[in-house]
Amino acid sequence: MKLHIPIFIFLLVSKAAFAQTLRYDKITNEGKFTEYFSKSGESIKINDTIEIGYPGNGSRFNFITQGNEPAGVIIANTKVVVTKIKSIGNPKRGYKAYLFFSGYGLLPVVIDYESALETHEVKRKIN
Repeated sequence: MKLHIPIFIFLLVSKAAFAQTLRYDKITNEGKFTEYFSKSGESIKINDTIEIGYPGNGSRFNFITQGNEPAGVIIANTKVVVTKIKSIGNPKRGYKAYLFFSGYGLLPVVIDYESALETHEVKRKIN
């Protein structure tokens, strides 16, 4: 029993040490993360489900892309599971948080989360 307690504590501390959190107002470099806190304070983690809205211009999304092209209307009004959270950018233009999900072809779908949320291309987090 004495051996199990130190192992449990080690595993607990190890998991917390490797969890990386990204905050909207503190994005200073590129990287991969396990959790994102949005401008409104909402927490989004890998494996969370979010609801996609409708395209801002009617036929294609402005802030949801696939293969560097606007995503098609086929993903409108669907629920998707976040598979990756990354910050992308550079010091000159700044950095942004992006959420990734898959399931629509070979290429991952990428969401500029804050912009998509403001334009209602993303409705809300489900869980």
